[in-house]
Amino acid sequence: MLGRLPELLRRGEVALGTWVTIPDPEVVEMLSLLGFDWLLLDMEHAPIDVRELEHMLMAVRGDATPLVRVPANDPVYAKRVLDLGAAGLLIPHVSTAEDAKLAVRSARYPPRGIRGVGPRRAARYGLAAAEYFERADEVLVVVQLETREAVENAESILAVEGVSAFFVGPNDLSFSLGCRSWREEPVRRAIERLAEASRATGVPGGMYCADDDALAFALKLGFKLIALGSDYRYLIAGARSRLEAARRLLKAEGGEKKGEGSGTAAVTCARRGPL
Repeated sequence: MLGRLPELLRRGEVALGTWVTIPDPEVVEMLSLLGFDWLLLDMEHAPIDVRELEHMLMAVRGDATPLVRVPANDPVYAKRVLDLGAAGLLIPHVSTAEDAKLAVRSARYPPRGIRGVGPRRAARYGLAAAEYFERADEVLVVVQLETREAVENAESILAVEGVSAFFVGPNDLSFSLGCRSWREEPVRRAIERLAEASRATGVPGGMYCADDDALAFALKLGFKLIALGSDYRYLIAGARSRLEAARRLLKAEGGEKKGEGSGTAAVTCARRGPL
C-alpha cells in the first residue's frame, strides 16, 4: 500500500521523486517504471479530477509510493483521495500548528482523527478491509511550508504528532517573501531555517529541484524528499533537445552540400537540368 518511501525516510536516506501533472495513466505508468521512489500526483495546480486520479493511481507500478497533493487543507479532499488508495497526502499552505493538526486529523480515523470510514479501492473494495484498517494510520502526511508565517512557525508545525515530513514550496515561499526565486538571499535564508527546524525535530524535509543548482542546495541542507522535476518539464526538455539537435544536423548537412555543389560537378548538373 505504502511503497518504499516510508522505509527510505525511516532510514534517513534520500528519496527521489517527481511531480505528475498530466492527467493520463500512461504518464504515471511510465514514470513509475523508470524507478522513481515516489510520485506526486498534483490536484492543486494541475487539471486532475477525482475520476482521473483513480485511474492514475491504478497505473502505479512496482513499489513507487503514490502521494497526492490535494487542492486545499480540507478533510473532504483528504478523505476522497485516501479512499482511492493514495499512500499519502501533501497538504498545501500549512502555516501554523493548527493547520498541521487538521491535516493529520483529516488522514486518521476516529478516535485519533475525523476521516470518514469508507475506503473502497484503498481496501480493495472490501476484500482487504481488516488489513487496511489495521495499517490506515501509516498513511503519510506531508505538510507544505510555503509562507513567511510557516517559516516562523516551523518548529511548532513539525512538532505536531503525525506529521511525516515537510516539503518546501519554493515558488510560493519566494512570493510570500517579496521575491521571485529561491536563489534570492531572503528565500535561501528561509529555506535554511526550515532545514534547521528539520534537524531539531527529526522530521525529514524536501524540496522541488528544477535544476542541478537547486538539487545541490537541497542535498547540502540535508533534505531527504527530493523532487527532480515534473512530467511536462521532462517532455519540453526532451523535445527541445531533440529539435535543437536536428536543427544543428540540418545546418551542418546544408553547409556540406553547399560546399559539394561548387566546381565542375555543379556546372554539369546545371546543364542537365532537373531530373
